[in-house]
Amino acid sequence: MKLLSIVVCCYNSQDYMAIAVESLLKGGEDVEIIIVDDGSKDNTGKIADEYQAKYPSIIKVVHQPNGGHGAGVQAGIREATGKFFKVVDSDDWVDEQAYKTMLQKIVEVGDEVDMFINDYRYVHKDKETGEELSSQPIHYQSVFPMDKVIGFDGMKRMKISQNFLIHSTMFKTQLLKDSNLQIPIHTFYEDDYCIYAPLKNVNTMCYVPVCLYCYFVGRDGQSVQKDVAVRRYNDYLKVAMACIKEYDPYSFLNNKAKFRVIYHHIRIFVSLGWIHAKMNNSKEAKANLKAFMKEFKQVNKRLYRRLRYFSLIAPLVFVNPFGLINSNFTYAVSRKIVKFN
Repeated sequence: MKLLSIVVCCYNSQDYMAIAVESLLKGGEDVEIIIVDDGSKDNTGKIADEYQAKYPSIIKVVHQPNGGHGAGVQAGIREATGKFFKVVDSDDWVDEQAYKTMLQKIVEVGDEVDMFINDYRYVHKDKETGEELSSQPIHYQSVFPMDKVIGFDGMKRMKISQNFLIHSTMFKTQLLKDSNLQIPIHTFYEDDYCIYAPLKNVNTMCYVPVCLYCYFVGRDGQSVQKDVAVRRYNDYLKVAMACIKEYDPYSFLNNKAKFRVIYHHIRIFVSLGWIHAKMNNSKEAKANLKAFMKEFKQVNKRLYRRLRYFSLIAPLVFVNPFGLINSNFTYAVSRKIVKFN
């Protein structure tokens, strides 16, 4: 069995996908790289097939109609045969030394662990030269003991600025298959669902303090850019609702440490939906946010009331103009804390 399956979701990625694939090939025969050509209209599929022909024991290619990033991840989970599963976007890459460290850690404690956590970094590059201009590392050492297999009760509380992300996690593959994920398609920000949904089945984890994932910031049209996020606020709401319907955090009250982590995760993502809908400030956005809140209350009244009235994010849903002011302020502060765009 391969140690790690990595899915690289590609859509019209011909100009940059090689950076991701070449960094992953350094894992050698210990890894399985699944390139998903998600209905690309350029040479992405051809490039993927060339890689498969050159590295047939490492690379597997899936060609499918366009369904968005979520459909690509779903295909990757379906095809994966490795012990653990990782998502790497086609314009990102992994650090070579951290990559080797993680593969060795899978050998050492992989049988005991449901989820690994790593540090990652946002990398800003010059658009013309590709030169690295700055790097913003995101660390978890304040939350987890290093290199130890723990349960949820072994971690400290996360700060409001911290959360599990696709960049910082890898799950045991069988756990993902057993979780029967129904990842939203044709939707941005579905990676939050990909974290939240399987968390219910996680019992053990291990934090390895290496910056494995390098997240490229600077390409036009990226989902983290403010104008894109505000324009696609409804995708945040759609994915937040998928998480709300997936399972009730309160079903884990018998494990308070696990409940805190799950609640923290969904609180942050619901707040992102609220923030971007408020910042959009259009008549349509106001109507969609109102409909979201109504459905949220119907699906999980207890969670709705806690977030709506008794949490730190409650001010975000004040009636205008206060909700809009608070949302813009919260977004500005977030950008200062984590320089993601």
